[in-house]
Amino acid sequence: MLKRMLIIMGGGLLLLAGYFVANRTALVAYAQPPSAGVVPKSYGRLVTAIPDSIGTGLVFEDAEGTIRFVSVTGMKEGELVRYDSTPTRGGIPKSYGHLVSAVVNHGAVGLIFEDSKGVIRFVTMAGQTEKELTRE
Repeated sequence: MLKRMLIIMGGGLLLLAGYFVANRTALVAYAQPPSAGVVPKSYGRLVTAIPDSIGTGLVFEDAEGTIRFVSVTGMKEGELVRYDSTPTRGGIPKSYGHLVSAVVNHGAVGLIFEDSKGVIRFVTMAGQTEKELTRE
Protein backbone atom coordinates (compact mmCIF):
# COMPACT_ATOMS: atom_id res chain seq x y z
CA MET A 1 0.00 0.00 0.00
CA LEU A 2 2.80 2.38 0.91
CA LYS A 3 4.57 1.50 -2.33
CA ARG A 4 1.48 2.44 -4.39
CA MET A 5 1.11 5.74 -2.56
CA LEU A 6 4.76 6.62 -3.22
CA ILE A 7 4.42 5.77 -6.93
CA ILE A 8 1.24 7.87 -7.27
CA MET A 9 2.72 10.80 -5.33
CA GLY A 10 5.99 10.61 -7.31
CA GLY A 11 4.09 10.56 -10.62
CA GLY A 12 2.00 13.53 -9.52
CA LEU A 13 5.12 15.49 -8.55
CA LEU A 14 6.73 14.70 -11.91
CA LEU A 15 3.64 15.94 -13.75
CA LEU A 16 3.58 19.12 -11.68
CA ALA A 17 7.31 19.72 -12.24
CA GLY A 18 6.89 19.16 -15.99
CA TYR A 19 4.01 21.63 -16.07
CA PHE A 20 6.01 24.37 -14.32
CA VAL A 21 9.11 23.84 -16.47
CA ALA A 22 7.08 23.91 -19.70
CA ASN A 23 5.32 27.15 -18.77
CA ARG A 24 8.52 29.04 -18.00
CA THR A 25 10.29 28.48 -21.30
CA ALA A 26 8.46 28.95 -24.57
CA LEU A 27 9.86 27.55 -27.77
CA VAL A 28 9.20 29.61 -30.90
CA ALA A 29 10.05 27.96 -34.19
CA TYR A 30 10.19 29.90 -37.45
CA ALA A 31 10.10 28.26 -40.86
CA GLN A 32 12.75 30.72 -41.94
CA PRO A 33 14.21 33.83 -40.35
CA PRO A 34 12.29 37.04 -41.14
CA SER A 35 13.81 38.97 -44.02
CA ALA A 36 13.53 42.60 -45.01
CA GLY A 37 12.50 43.56 -48.54
CA VAL A 38 12.67 47.00 -50.11
CA VAL A 39 9.87 48.84 -51.91
CA PRO A 40 10.67 52.18 -53.60
CA LYS A 41 8.78 55.20 -52.22
CA SER A 42 7.99 56.12 -55.83
CA TYR A 43 5.41 53.28 -55.84
CA GLY A 44 3.17 55.61 -53.82
CA ARG A 45 0.86 54.79 -50.96
CA LEU A 46 -0.01 51.31 -49.79
CA VAL A 47 -3.68 50.68 -50.57
CA THR A 48 -4.23 47.13 -49.40
CA ALA A 49 -2.78 43.65 -49.02
CA ILE A 50 -4.23 40.66 -50.85
CA PRO A 51 -3.48 36.93 -50.97
CA ASP A 52 -1.82 35.81 -54.19
CA SER A 53 -0.20 32.70 -55.61
CA ILE A 54 3.11 33.11 -53.76
CA GLY A 55 1.86 34.49 -50.46
CA THR A 56 0.73 37.99 -49.64
CA GLY A 57 0.66 40.73 -52.26
CA LEU A 58 0.75 44.45 -51.58
CA VAL A 59 -1.12 46.94 -53.79
CA PHE A 60 0.29 50.46 -54.22
CA GLU A 61 -1.03 53.55 -56.04
CA ASP A 62 1.21 56.50 -56.91
CA ALA A 63 0.31 60.16 -57.49
CA GLU A 64 -0.28 59.61 -61.25
CA GLY A 65 -2.65 56.74 -60.48
CA THR A 66 -0.38 53.88 -61.56
CA ILE A 67 -1.27 50.73 -59.65
CA ARG A 68 1.55 48.34 -58.75
CA PHE A 69 1.35 44.84 -57.34
CA VAL A 70 4.32 43.87 -55.16
CA SER A 71 5.09 40.66 -53.26
CA VAL A 72 6.07 40.85 -49.60
CA THR A 73 9.66 40.22 -50.67
CA GLY A 74 9.63 43.56 -52.52
CA MET A 75 9.53 42.10 -56.04
CA LYS A 76 7.18 43.92 -58.45
CA GLU A 77 4.65 41.45 -59.87
CA GLY A 78 2.59 43.72 -62.08
CA GLU A 79 1.56 47.24 -63.00
CA LEU A 80 -1.60 48.92 -64.32
CA VAL A 81 -1.16 52.30 -65.98
CA ARG A 82 -4.12 54.68 -65.85
CA TYR A 83 -5.13 56.80 -68.86
CA ASP A 84 -6.86 60.16 -69.37
CA SER A 85 -8.43 60.02 -72.82
CA THR A 86 -6.94 57.30 -75.05
CA PRO A 87 -7.84 53.84 -73.71
CA THR A 88 -4.98 51.40 -73.28
CA ARG A 89 -5.32 47.65 -73.31
CA GLY A 90 -6.07 46.58 -69.75
CA GLY A 91 -5.84 50.16 -68.52
CA ILE A 92 -8.23 51.94 -66.19
CA PRO A 93 -9.46 55.51 -66.71
CA LYS A 94 -8.22 58.14 -64.26
CA SER A 95 -11.80 59.41 -64.08
CA TYR A 96 -12.64 56.40 -61.88
CA GLY A 97 -10.88 58.19 -59.01
CA HIS A 98 -8.56 56.74 -56.40
CA LEU A 99 -8.07 53.09 -55.69
CA VAL A 100 -9.75 52.32 -52.37
CA SER A 101 -9.21 48.59 -52.06
CA ALA A 102 -8.63 45.33 -53.90
CA VAL A 103 -10.29 41.97 -53.36
CA VAL A 104 -9.62 38.42 -54.49
CA ASN A 105 -12.61 36.31 -55.43
CA HIS A 106 -12.15 32.81 -56.90
CA GLY A 107 -8.59 33.65 -57.92
CA ALA A 108 -9.53 36.86 -59.77
CA VAL A 109 -8.50 40.28 -58.47
CA GLY A 110 -11.10 43.04 -58.38
CA LEU A 111 -10.27 46.70 -57.82
CA ILE A 112 -12.54 49.17 -56.02
CA PHE A 113 -12.38 52.87 -56.95
CA GLU A 114 -14.14 55.96 -55.64
CA ASP A 115 -14.21 59.25 -57.53
CA SER A 116 -14.75 62.82 -56.26
CA LYS A 117 -18.53 62.58 -56.89
CA GLY A 118 -18.84 59.58 -54.58
CA VAL A 119 -19.30 56.97 -57.32
CA ILE A 120 -17.86 53.61 -56.27
CA ARG A 121 -16.82 51.28 -59.08
CA PHE A 122 -15.93 47.58 -58.95
CA VAL A 123 -13.49 46.93 -61.79
CA THR A 124 -11.76 43.76 -63.02
CA MET A 125 -8.02 43.64 -63.70
CA ALA A 126 -8.85 43.89 -67.42
CA GLY A 127 -10.50 47.27 -66.83
CA GLN A 128 -14.09 46.07 -67.21
CA THR A 129 -16.57 47.76 -64.85
CA GLU A 130 -18.68 45.15 -63.08
CA LYS A 131 -20.82 47.36 -60.86
CA GLU A 132 -21.27 51.03 -59.95
CA LEU A 133 -22.74 52.44 -56.76
CA THR A 134 -23.57 56.10 -56.15
CA ARG A 135 -23.49 57.67 -52.72
CA GLU A 136 -26.18 60.17 -51.82
